[in-house]
Amino acid sequence: MKRLFFIPLAFMMSFCKCPKATIAESNKNSIESVCPENGKCTIELLRNKSLAVKADEFGSVYYQILESNETSVVIYRYDKDVPKDLQDANYREEIIFEINNKTQSLSLSGKDLQQCKMLFGRFCFCKGQTGYYKVEDGMINLIQNDNVVNFNLDFTITKVPQIIKSIQVTVK
Repeated sequence: MKRLFFIPLAFMMSFCKCPKATIAESNKNSIESVCPENGKCTIELLRNKSLAVKADEFGSVYYQILESNETSVVIYRYDKDVPKDLQDANYREEIIFEINNKTQSLSLSGKDLQQCKMLFGRFCFCKGQTGYYKVEDGMINLIQNDNVVNFNLDFTITKVPQIIKSIQVTVK
């Protein structure tokens, strides 16, 4: 009789939807902001790297990551879960920016976000609405202590739709 009790309980627990507040905790990194339920969010800190922002002959923005002893690069990525058998269903958003290794605190807003070369990337089968865009509307507060970077970022891109608008992260 006791076994019959556990079967419905296990069945009901399989339908529980708990919020995904912390998605990535590899290498002791943590994402405190909520990641959309239908995807995965990750954070990466590339130490001693620099971000070179460029534009091609059509005006499309892209970047290169270079070696640097002065700066590091932060990459936040949201990958939407898609069925493997669907073609052209991939969707990804990225935020990428550079920070000086000696900076202990940073607070930027609006067009000043370009001081850290902040870019938003949107990649999907969305004709005319993919690629990288300079972030010039938003606010970042960053604190860096003992190789630990904490930041809060709220931003808006007017040129393309976006899913991720707010990020709160600790990166080691």
